[in-house]
Amino acid sequence: MCTRPWYSVNRASTSETVPSGSANRSGGGIVTVAVALGLTSITTQIILLREFVAIFHGNELILGVAIGSWMTLTAAGSFLGTRSYRFASRRYVLPLALFCISILPLLSVFFLRFLRNVFFTAGSMMDIVQTLLVSVVVLAPYCLAAGSLFAFLAFTAPQRPGAGQTGIVYSWEAAGSVAGGVLFNFALVTLFDTFQTLAILLTVNMFLITALAWQRNLSRSGTALATLLILLLACISFFRLDVLTRRFLFPGQDIVSFKDTPYGNLTVTRQGDQLNFFENSLLMFSTDDAVTNEESVHYALLQRSFPRRVLLIGGGISGTAQEILKHGVERIDYLEMNPWVIDIGRKYTNALTDGRIAAIVGDPRVYVRSTPERYDAALINVPDPATVHINRYYTLEFFYELRRVLTDSAVVSISLLPGADYQGPEARRIGSILYATLRTVFAHVLVVPGGREYYLASDGSLDIHISRLTQERGIPTLYVNRDYLDDRLLEQRSAGIVRGFDMASIVNTDFQPVCYFRQVEYWTSFFGFHPGPWILLVGSAGVLLLLRRSNAIHVGVFAGGFAASAFEVTILMAFQAICGSLYQMTGVIITAFMAGLAAGSLVASIRSRRPGIDTFIGIQGALAACTLVLPVILIQLKMAAVPPLLVEAVFIIITFCVGTLVGVAFAVATRIPGERPESVASRFYGLDLAGSAIGAFAVSVYILPLFGITWSALIAGCVSAGGAFICFVARKRFIHGSV
Repeated sequence: MCTRPWYSVNRASTSETVPSGSANRSGGGIVTVAVALGLTSITTQIILLREFVAIFHGNELILGVAIGSWMTLTAAGSFLGTRSYRFASRRYVLPLALFCISILPLLSVFFLRFLRNVFFTAGSMMDIVQTLLVSVVVLAPYCLAAGSLFAFLAFTAPQRPGAGQTGIVYSWEAAGSVAGGVLFNFALVTLFDTFQTLAILLTVNMFLITALAWQRNLSRSGTALATLLILLLACISFFRLDVLTRRFLFPGQDIVSFKDTPYGNLTVTRQGDQLNFFENSLLMFSTDDAVTNEESVHYALLQRSFPRRVLLIGGGISGTAQEILKHGVERIDYLEMNPWVIDIGRKYTNALTDGRIAAIVGDPRVYVRSTPERYDAALINVPDPATVHINRYYTLEFFYELRRVLTDSAVVSISLLPGADYQGPEARRIGSILYATLRTVFAHVLVVPGGREYYLASDGSLDIHISRLTQERGIPTLYVNRDYLDDRLLEQRSAGIVRGFDMASIVNTDFQPVCYFRQVEYWTSFFGFHPGPWILLVGSAGVLLLLRRSNAIHVGVFAGGFAASAFEVTILMAFQAICGSLYQMTGVIITAFMAGLAAGSLVASIRSRRPGIDTFIGIQGALAACTLVLPVILIQLKMAAVPPLLVEAVFIIITFCVGTLVGVAFAVATRIPGERPESVASRFYGLDLAGSAIGAFAVSVYILPLFGITWSALIAGCVSAGGAFICFVARKRFIHGSV
C-alpha cells in the first residue's frame, strides 16, 4: 500500500508518448528514487492512518475515509503527472521531487494535529463530511506529489524486453514499500516517536538527494537542499515537535505522559488534582470522579449480600477498585488489555496498592474465555461502543463467555450514555440492542439511570431500590445513598426507559456490530446528516459515469478495485473484532497486502507471452472465491482457542494471498490484446482507483456497520464474481479482437 494504495498500473505500451532518448537520459536515478518513493510512501501512509485513528477517537470508520481519500488523491496526482515526460531531460526534477516528498509527511502530521482544534471545538465530535474535508486537506499535498512522481518515473524509465516501463518502476517502488513497511513495523514504531521516525526517513532521503544532485552536476543545489534538511532536523530535535504538537490536541490540560502502544495512543493529562486517561483522544476514565465510581460499582454489588470475588474490566485506576473494597470482597481481578495503563496508573496513583487487587494484563475476551475462576460480579467499565474494538465488550458472544465464569446468582454491570432524561430515538435504539442482547443470555435485566445508564444482568433477582440497599448494607458513600437518590423516582425512570425499548430489537454480535452502527448513527444525528443514502446516491452516479463507455475488461478492473479495497477494510475490521489490537497491526496488514500486490504484479509483468481474457476471468473468479470463503475462515478463527500469534499469522497469510491475486489480475488486464495504449495509461488506472475508493468508503461507512463483517466480505466477493461474469459473457469479442 504505497503511492497507489492498492496496486500499480502496467503501462507497457505508453512509451510512444515519451521523446526518444529521454528515458536513457533520466534512467540513472530512477531506481534510487523509486525505492525511496516506496519507502517514504508506505511509512507515511501507515503513520497518517495511525494519526487519524488516534486523533479522531479511535473510530475505525476513519480508516475507510482516509484510505478512500488517499486513493482518490493519488490517482489525481498520477493524472497530473501524465505530461511529466516533458521534464525528463531536466536534471533538477528528481532531486527536487524527492525533496518534496521528504518534507511533506512532517508537514502533514504537524498540520493534522494543529488543525484538529483550530477549526473544530476541542473534544467535539466531527461528522463524516468534516472528517472527509480534513483528510483531503491533510493528505492532498503528499498524495498529489507522490502520484505525480510515480507517473514521471513510469514515463521516463528505460524499457526492458517482456516488461513495461511502469512494471519496472513498480517493482523497485514495491521493493521499497515492503522494506519500509517491515522497517517501520518491527523497528521504528517500537523505538521512536512519530516525528523521530519521520526525521530518520528525512535523513535517509537527504543522502539520496545529495547523491542525485552531485551525480547530475547540481552540486550547489544539492548542497542547498541538504542544508535545508539539516536545519529542519535540528528544529525537530530542538523543539521536540511530538510533545509540542500533542499539546494542540489537549488545550488547557497538562500532558503528564503519552505513549503509542499496540492498542492506540495513550495520553494522560492533569487538570488540578484529576488525571484524565485518553486512548486515541477518547476519554477512558478520570480519577477523583466520585459519582461515576460509586454508580459503576454499588448499583451492581448492592444486589448481592457478600460478593467474594469481583471481575473488573477497565477503569481500575480511576478509583472503582477502592469502592469495590468497601463491600469486603476477598479478591478483585482487574483486567486491562493495555499494560501501559497499569504502568502509568501505578506511577501516578495509589489505586492498585491494596493486596486484594490483582492487576492482570491481557485481552479480557481471551482471559474470560480461558480462566477457570468463578466470580460473584463482573463490572465492565468501558466507553460506549463507538468503535469495533469497544463493541467487543457489548456482544452476544462476550456475554455468553462471561456467563461461563460467573456463579449462579452473579450480577453483571455495563453502561451507556446518555442519561435517561436526554434520550432520543438513536439512543433508544442503542439501549434496545444492548437490552435485547443481555436478555438473550441472562434471565433478568435491570436498567438503573444515573450519570450513565447502568444495565444490570443476572440469573438471580435484581432490586431497583438502591438507596434502601445502601442503608441496609451500611456501605459508606458520598452520592449513592438516600440523600441523593429517591427509590420511587428511580423506579419510575427505569420503567420509562424500558418502555421505550424495542423488544424485538436485533442483538449485537462480533461480526454484526449493530451497536457500533447505531452509535455511528447517533453520532451523525448530532449534525442532522446520515451518510448512508448519500453514499448510495453518489456511488451509483459515479459508477454509471465511469462505466458509461466501458467494455467488459474495464468493468472487471473496476470490480476488482472495489473488491480489493472492500476486502482490505473488512480484514482490518475483522482483526479488530477478534484481536482488538488493530492500531499495532494496521501497518503489518498493509505491508502484507502490498507485498502480495508486488509479487503478483511482478510475476504477471515479466511474462513475455501476452495473457488472454480467459486468464483474467479465472483470476477474478479465484479472487471472488477467496473473498466468499473469508467469512468461514474468520468464524473458525473466532471460535478456535488458538494463540494470538497464530491468529495474526493467519491474517497476514490471507492478506498476502489475496493481495497476490489482486496484483496478478490487474497486471493481466492491462496486457490483454485489443486494449489501446491510452486506455491502459489513463482509463484503467482511473477505473481501478475509483473502484477502490468507492469500495473503501462504502464498506467502512455503510455496508460493514449496517450488515456486518460477514456480509461485507460476501458483497465484495459478489462484486468480483459479477465482474468476472460480465467478462465471460463478452469473452468472444476479445478473442476475435473486436472490443
